[in-house]
Amino acid sequence: MNSHDIAVMVYVLFALFMLVLQGLSLRRGSRIPSLGTVFSRVMRTRSGRVGIMAGWAWLGLHFFAR
Repeated sequence: MNSHDIAVMVYVLFALFMLVLQGLSLRRGSRIPSLGTVFSRVMRTRSGRVGIMAGWAWLGLHFFAR
């Protein structure tokens, strides 16, 4: 197992964690905000939009570059 495999595993675990949180947020009476709500709140500010774009760029650079 090399470092690329470990990185892919970490990304997959993170995605699964996000899916579990999204599922928990959709339950009735849940206090956990949905991903749509979180992204809406973050995207209201310029720094939030820049942060989202930087996160996507970082993800693409580290996950898809080889």
